[in-house]
Amino acid sequence: MWTVEPGEHATVVHISGEIDMGSQPEFADAVSAGLDSAALVVILNLGEVAFLGSVGLRVLVQADYEAKQAGRQVRVVDGATIVHRVIEVTGLDQVLSLYPTIEDARSA
Repeated sequence: MWTVEPGEHATVVHISGEIDMGSQPEFADAVSAGLDSAALVVILNLGEVAFLGSVGLRVLVQADYEAKQAGRQVRVVDGATIVHRVIEVTGLDQVLSLYPTIEDARSA
């Protein structure tokens, strides 16, 4: 499940549930909705995500790449311990811009 909170400076995409093979298309749609906004910053709030599989990581890396190519930023709120751990173990904490809260991501 996801919702988009548009903003002038930053658009926030709130995502909850599990991100696995079955939900990957919906997750990709959520991320695309954020990238389709006019804001220069897209914040992906994964604070309510209970599971993040490799297909979700691929979507995050692709979104980050696309945003950078367009001169924009993707910021990931990895407040859920499981999400932070998966991103850290895979080394993507060195690639993605991670923040503990939406407020931190907005003010960065």
